[in-house]
Amino acid sequence: MQTQVMTLYEYAKTKYNLSFLSGQKGLSNTVSWIYLAEDIQNTDFLKGGELVITTGLFTNSGVGLFEFIRALAMKNCSSIFINIGKYLHTQDITPEILEFCEVNKFPLFTLPWEVHLVEIMQDYCRILLQDNQRGDTLSAAFQSALHQTQIPEDILRTLNQFDYATLADYRVIVIRNLHDTTIITSPLNRHGLKYHLFFYNNLQILIYHSSKEQLSLKKIIEIICYCDSVILGASDIIHSITQIGQCYKRACFSLAAAELWNRPNIIFDELGIFQLLYCNSDPDLLQVMYQRALGVLEKYDMEHDTDYINTLRIYLLSDCNLIESAARLFTHRNTIVYRIRKIKDLLGTELDNSSVKFDLLMAFYVKEYIAM
Repeated sequence: MQTQVMTLYEYAKTKYNLSFLSGQKGLSNTVSWIYLAEDIQNTDFLKGGELVITTGLFTNSGVGLFEFIRALAMKNCSSIFINIGKYLHTQDITPEILEFCEVNKFPLFTLPWEVHLVEIMQDYCRILLQDNQRGDTLSAAFQSALHQTQIPEDILRTLNQFDYATLADYRVIVIRNLHDTTIITSPLNRHGLKYHLFFYNNLQILIYHSSKEQLSLKKIIEIICYCDSVILGASDIIHSITQIGQCYKRACFSLAAAELWNRPNIIFDELGIFQLLYCNSDPDLLQVMYQRALGVLEKYDMEHDTDYINTLRIYLLSDCNLIESAARLFTHRNTIVYRIRKIKDLLGTELDNSSVKFDLLMAFYVKEYIAM
């Protein structure tokens, strides 16, 4: 389960006399761990999401508080707790610092010097460990459900206990190259999305309640694709948690399409004819269909070092327009005319019949599908 800054603050604000000063919109930031930091050089060890506690000892080496806070925010830490009294005082927290924390959604708190830091750190670590254990239980339940045609009663009961109702709308998104999950969990928390995120098969798996009252899929993809290296596939919507395995497979298929087409994201609903191919459970039949339609042309290209397969694909996708085909292939129109004449001879057919064109284009789609 994702522990938020607000949860830790509410738990300890009276017990440890905490004061919240700035960064209201960051209270939903996800906390990955508790970190005691007294040296700005050690920020290189931060991985993102840390709740940082400091006494301000770093000021003895000439580092200013604003510089220290800015370094933590740049490392995507969740918040900072300042132990006021010996090295830092309330007046050291300038309006500039407060504005920076507010703009960057970086919550800033203070606690009195009399507080024993080891005690608040132990309390917070205990809460984080309990939430992590609950999260592991939920992840295990989902992982089991992903590969079950019929979800066992005990697994379904566990999902229900974590407020994932049997009859509800869900969507699955599979994500590659997402290394710091707090980059997306904090904004998703901020928007109140009901979700679970876990690592499985070298992918981050996001399962969430889909409803009109929450974030749109477009906005969720925008949040996830904040990192340029991220690639994702999104499933369609299912109406029962018992279909989560089907949902997961469709998301993985969409990811494969995104990787094949070098796109940052693909939604299963956008795949058109590929959705029908996905429903075909006989890959051998699809291979026969492709070979029957384009096998001769593919063999000729291999034996003669030509590129008639690609020429035909572009020609069909250009609605058999010679000028557009020539432009897309960066080739003279007369060259395209010659190639198309040769392709017709090799295939033994004309290309002015809609049925023939459909079969050939379908064969190209089959080839792409097989590559996924």
